[in-house]
Amino acid sequence: MTKEQNKKAPNLRFKGFTNDWEQHKLGKIMNVTSVKRIHQSDWQKVGIPFYRARDIVAISKGQKISEPIYISENKYKEFSEISGKVKINDLLVTGVGTIGVPLLVQKTPLYFKDGNIIWFQNNNQFNGIFLYNAFLTRSIQNFIKTTTGVGTVPTYTIITGKETPILFPKPKEQDRVATLLKTAENLITLQQRKYNSFRTIIPLMLANENSFVI
Repeated sequence: MTKEQNKKAPNLRFKGFTNDWEQHKLGKIMNVTSVKRIHQSDWQKVGIPFYRARDIVAISKGQKISEPIYISENKYKEFSEISGKVKINDLLVTGVGTIGVPLLVQKTPLYFKDGNIIWFQNNNQFNGIFLYNAFLTRSIQNFIKTTTGVGTVPTYTIITGKETPILFPKPKEQDRVATLLKTAENLITLQQRKYNSFRTIIPLMLANENSFVI
């Protein structure tokens, strides 16, 4: 193996960073788990947000959650005493349906459906944005696809979650990478909004025969 092939870092980096990146299984770095089961009879139309796998997929696409579900604050407190509370910068990843879709927790409280979603308890081990984007990389997505089985219902489980490998730099470089990625995301979102507005305006202009009169 050549020195270039053995190098554990991307070729394109910020100036001043030269150390190799580390690679570990996520289960060796943080707790990978789920929550105590909430039954359908406990679902409500108001209260603490309760996420299913399909809700995370919708959020990832920038869509509104269809028929959102909630649980009572009392039920949330009761079950959180057992399972723990989801915290800011934790990562939730879909384990059924469209598997491997991550959601970076940016607002709490919330609860989620056990068995459908895997909970990576970050505890500030990683910059949250860096961790989220790591799950979008080809290496982690390929790992998920190759380890979730080829049956009719592939699933990403807690065990597989613990075995998921991640390549990462020191915290300062994580922060630089995360800042760049967040800036790019904001620019893309802004341009998408402009495009959507343009698509809304054009039909109105075409419907008015005087729109283009100078």
